[in-house]
Amino acid sequence: MGTRATSNELGFDTGHKPGALTRYFAERWLKEPSAKGEQIIAWLLEAALGRNALYFIEKTKEYVDEWGGSGEIVPANACDGFEITGDPVEDTIIPHAILVWTCMNDQPWSEEVYHGWLDTLLKAGSAEAAYLAASLWPAHDLMEKVTYRPARWLVYRGQLDAEAERLILTEMLKGDYGPRTSLYGSFEYDDVPHPEQLSKQYIERHGFTHPICGLVEPIELQWDSDLKKRIQAVLAAPSWSEGVKGAAMLLYLSLNAFNELSAPLQELLNTLEQNLFKLDERHTNIINFHMDKIEKIDYNSIKDYINYLIILYNKIINESDLSMKIFSKYMSIGLKTKDILYIGKDLRDMIFNLMLKKEKVESWLEKQADDSRIKDILLATYMTKRIDYTDLRSITIDEELKTGQVEKKIEDIYGKIKYVDKIRLFINQARIYFEPGRDSYKICDFVEDILKRETRVNFSYNFREDYAKIIHSWHPSRNYFLIANMFLSSGHIGLYLYYEILKKWVWIIVDFIDHIMEEKELKAYSDTRKKIIENLYRYAMNDIEIKLNLYLNKIESNNLPYEEMKNELIIELINMIENNYDKISEYFKNESKLIMARKVISSNIGLLRGKLRNPRLTGLLHIDNKSQNMIIY
Repeated sequence: MGTRATSNELGFDTGHKPGALTRYFAERWLKEPSAKGEQIIAWLLEAALGRNALYFIEKTKEYVDEWGGSGEIVPANACDGFEITGDPVEDTIIPHAILVWTCMNDQPWSEEVYHGWLDTLLKAGSAEAAYLAASLWPAHDLMEKVTYRPARWLVYRGQLDAEAERLILTEMLKGDYGPRTSLYGSFEYDDVPHPEQLSKQYIERHGFTHPICGLVEPIELQWDSDLKKRIQAVLAAPSWSEGVKGAAMLLYLSLNAFNELSAPLQELLNTLEQNLFKLDERHTNIINFHMDKIEKIDYNSIKDYINYLIILYNKIINESDLSMKIFSKYMSIGLKTKDILYIGKDLRDMIFNLMLKKEKVESWLEKQADDSRIKDILLATYMTKRIDYTDLRSITIDEELKTGQVEKKIEDIYGKIKYVDKIRLFINQARIYFEPGRDSYKICDFVEDILKRETRVNFSYNFREDYAKIIHSWHPSRNYFLIANMFLSSGHIGLYLYYEILKKWVWIIVDFIDHIMEEKELKAYSDTRKKIIENLYRYAMNDIEIKLNLYLNKIESNNLPYEEMKNELIIELINMIENNYDKISEYFKNESKLIMARKVISSNIGLLRGKLRNPRLTGLLHIDNKSQNMIIY
C-alpha cells in the first residue's frame, strides 16, 4: 500500500500525498494556493479520476523525474501503492498502469512479479482486472488462473450460463453511451464498444438459438440477407427450443413495433407470423400483453425476460411514447427494480416523464426501497426539468435549483451524510444521469458552494470549467474524452500516458508530444508508446509485423482466452507468413523472432503437417520436413 495522507480536520481521506498534478490544479483553481488547499485538490482529483488512476498519474511523473536517462525507470515494488477494491472502475486501470510501467523499462520484471500481482487481484475478487492482467502482461500461463471472460468472449464461446447472460445483458442495457466499466485488453473481444452488435455476433457464430438473438437490430436484417436467411431457416424447423421461442418472441415484438417495414423485414415478419403456433402459452401471453390483447399478466411469467424487454423497447425500438407506455404496464403488474441489471440515464428520463404524466410512479418507487439505486434515481429526477421545443423535448438539469434546496433533498432521501459524501453523490449524478457541458457546470456549482462553506477556501473561475470536464474524463467514459487545454498545458507525463490509455493510444499522441519539453521525458514517452501498441489488437490489424509479434507472444506465453482460439491463430499465423513472404523474411532476420516462431510451430506440429509441404515456408523457417519428420536447423 502507498503512503496515506488523511485529514481529520477537513474530513478528506486521500490515498497519497499531493503530487505535481495536484499542485498544477491548485495553481489553476485556488485564489490563494496553500497546503490545506492542495489537500482539497488532491481529494477532488481522486474523487473524479479514482484513487488508482491518480496514483498511477502522479507516480509516473515522479519516477520519470528521478530517472537518469537510462536503465530502469519504475521499480518492481511500484504496484504496492495501488489499492485493490474489487470495483472494476477502480481496479481495471491497474493492469494498464503496470503494462505502461513495464514498457517504460528496458525489460520486464521477473515472471514471478506478474504472477504475484495477478494472485493479489484474484484474491481480492477483482475478476475484470485479473482478466486484463492476463491479457496484457508479459508472463507465461497467467490466463489459466482466470475464469472471468468479457461479454464478447462469452458470445464467441456460446453456451451461455446465467452469469454470462447477466454480463451480456448489462452491457446491452448500458448501450453505446453508457459507462464502459472495464478497460480493454490485448484482443479485439476484450472490449465491448458497441453492445448493440452482440446479438448479431451471436447469430453469426451460433445461429438463432438464444433469446439474445431476438434483440438483433432490424437494420442489420434489412441489409444482411445471409443473416436473415439463417433466422428464417431456424423458424421453419418443425419445433422450437426454449431459446428459439424467446428469440422469436422478442424479434416478433420488435418488427411489429414499426409502422412501415422494408420488403426484407416484412418477409421476415410474415415468416414469424406463420410460425407463432410453435410458441407455448407463456410466450404467447407475453406477446399479447405487449400488444394490448390482454390487460394483465403474472409478473413472474415475464420476470426472466424483463431485461430483454427493456433493452428491446428502450434501445432497439427506441420510441419514447411506446417505451413509456410499456414501462407503465410493467409497473402495473409489479415490476421490481432489483430485477433490472442496470439503471442509467434513459430509465431516469422515462421515470421523470411518467411523473410529469401524473402516472402513479411515486407509490411504485416507494415499494422499491430495498434497491439502493432508487435513491439515486429520486435525486436525479428531483434535479431534472423538461424543456419542450416545437419538434423535440430536452431533459436537462434544473438551472433554478439552489444548493441548499438540493442538500435538503439529499437529506430527505439519504438521511444525514457528510459533505464529502454529498460531493461524491454529485459526481456520480453528473456521470450517470446528466450530460457533459451545461448540466455538469451546474453540478460543479453545487460542489463549489459546499466546499466554500465547509473548508473556507475560495476557488477561481477555472475550477467550475475544469472540474466539469474532469469528472467525465474517467475511463468508463473513455469513448468520449475530448482534449482540453488544461490537460495539454499541465506538462505532466503521467496525465498524458493516462489519457493515452483511455484513447487506446490513438488520436492524441501529436498534441501530447508537442507539450513534452524535456528530452528524457520525450524518450520515455515515445519508447513506451511504441512498445505498448505491439500488445494491442487494433494496431495488429494494420501492421503485419505487429500482428505476427502479438500472435507469437500470446501463443507462446499461453495467454489466450480459449484453447480453441490457439488453433485459429496458428493457422492464421502460417497463412500470414505465406502471403507476406518478403516482409516476414525481413522480420525473421531478428534471430529471437525466428526462434520463437519455430518453437510455436514445433509445439503445434499436428495442426500444420499439410502446410509444411510448402518449400518456401519451410525454407523461411529453417525447417527440413523430409519424410514428415520435422528437423529444425
